[in-house]
Amino acid sequence: MPKDNLKEQVEGNELDLSLSNLSVVPVKELATIPRATSLDLSCNQLSAIPDDFCKLMHLVSIDLSKNQLKQLPANFGSLRKLQHLDLYSNSLTSLPLSLCYMKQLQWLDLKDNPLTEPLKSIAGDCIDDSQCKQCAKKASLCVVTFMKNVESEEQRQKQQKLTEQRAIEDAKKAAEEKDRERKKAEKRAEKERRKKEYQLNKGDEASQGNTKQQGVLNGKMQKKTALYSLPIRTGRQKRARTILSCKALLMVLLTLITAAIVGTFGMCQYGISKDDFCEVTALLIEKYINEAKATVLEWVKGE
Repeated sequence: MPKDNLKEQVEGNELDLSLSNLSVVPVKELATIPRATSLDLSCNQLSAIPDDFCKLMHLVSIDLSKNQLKQLPANFGSLRKLQHLDLYSNSLTSLPLSLCYMKQLQWLDLKDNPLTEPLKSIAGDCIDDSQCKQCAKKASLCVVTFMKNVESEEQRQKQQKLTEQRAIEDAKKAAEEKDRERKKAEKRAEKERRKKEYQLNKGDEASQGNTKQQGVLNGKMQKKTALYSLPIRTGRQKRARTILSCKALLMVLLTLITAAIVGTFGMCQYGISKDDFCEVTALLIEKYINEAKATVLEWVKGE
């Protein structure tokens, strides 16, 4: 809204913007007209009052009736020069606590607002000027006291909510800590199991290694025993065969010698040969027999 248009609507100290189809309060333009201490914004489409509206501290009277206001700014009490406040027929359910700073407030109309109890009873009906003045007086006392109680209740509920939220977070942290401890315990158990399994496998490998080594040693011993046993058995067999051969040879020699002796003896006995020949032959035979015996005995001993 142009500044010039606003200034043209000022009559004395009053600025009438009612029935202007406003949805937003022209705060910047109003700030340029400090002489307009009485402001009429009734019968518009205002659903909210901006926070910077409270900078218009020159205002003495404000008419906000028949709008769609659901709440007033928290710092609305900064308008400390305000004496007249009309909030008739809006959608207010509560009042800001800063209302207690309006020490000069003399007239207040809260009629036709969905105020919560007991604020509605404390505010009164505001049927006439007298009741509106009475409401203004109560505003700094009863209304504010009630609103403080409301704020206290809100703070209590907020604190309770925070406490419950903190309890939930603590329970969540405790559950997470318990879960971490459980996982740590599982890891320790798994590590211990693997350690035991490793030690068991290591023991089995060592046992198998010892068994294998023992088998190798046994095999070597068997081979060694076989190697040592084979020559012994062969030598004995050879010695036995040699003895048998010697015995056979000795038997042959004895047979031949016996035959020779018998033949010679026969010849000498029956006069087939001369005596000297027989005597010499007998001596030679006896000599050969003795030498043969000695040779055979030495051979046998050498074997």
